[in-house]
Amino acid sequence: MKFKKAMALLLTVSMIGSVAGCAKVKSVSQEDFINACEQMGASEVDPDDNDVDDSDLEDGVYMICDSDFIEENMSSDSLSSYSSMTGSDIPSVDSIIDPENIEEAVIFARAVQNIEDIEDPDDIEDLDINGIIGMHFTLTSDDLAEEIMENMADSLDEFNIDVEDLSSNEYYEGKNEGYIKIHIEAEDLVAAFMDSEVYGYIESFAGSEIDLEETLGALTGCVGVAFYIKGGNAVVILGAEVNSDECFIDDFCSELSVGNPCDLPSNVTVAESLCDYIDDSFGPMLSMFASYASDDYGF
Repeated sequence: MKFKKAMALLLTVSMIGSVAGCAKVKSVSQEDFINACEQMGASEVDPDDNDVDDSDLEDGVYMICDSDFIEENMSSDSLSSYSSMTGSDIPSVDSIIDPENIEEAVIFARAVQNIEDIEDPDDIEDLDINGIIGMHFTLTSDDLAEEIMENMADSLDEFNIDVEDLSSNEYYEGKNEGYIKIHIEAEDLVAAFMDSEVYGYIESFAGSEIDLEETLGALTGCVGVAFYIKGGNAVVILGAEVNSDECFIDDFCSELSVGNPCDLPSNVTVAESLCDYIDDSFGPMLSMFASYASDDYGF
């Protein structure tokens, strides 16, 4: 009898463990997200407020927006001028989540940087940047995850990133849930950029007065990107730091109790894919500038 009870208990524990294991994505409510923003020191601002300055961003700000705001400011139409200039399509929020499927969105930003102190290329190695952008979408339905994850995969294709090349820790899609997590170290991004066509053009424009390879090679830091969807809640996190002693994305992911993409190994393949995208987007334009410079100055 004791053996049967023990086996029944083990079976129950195993079933509970298997169910818990299937829930790979934490559902982050709008309240959870706003609380995390405020724990990061952020203050609420009006979406139509154009007076947000650098000091506000250093402390952090967040805004609560309706779907009309999202459609107007983060749609493919609002990016059309950039797309026509570069000849490439920029994935937008409405290409991933239809604004009609959004009840509300919260946008969070915090950044500490010294970009204004960078006066010439030699100063690049003195950059000190720590920034994060987060977005939370309250969806109109709990069963949109499959559609949104497919749209996300299609959007990543625009950046030459195939989700099938990502590990199980970087990409997951389940029933009404999913995630994408990508981490790139600065040294891997710099190495990929130095192999790009765009870097070659920039190096030729800079001339011999600056050693771009040495300057860029001195940079440290990382970029982390994460997308989580569970039922009617979706969260986007983008964090980056350059030569900084701290990283906001670590603190924010901790406040949200979600996985930090920067805890994953750096993805060199994604770094190379992004640089290929930069080549496709800006290479033709820089090539034209180089041709004009050659004609005008006899280079």
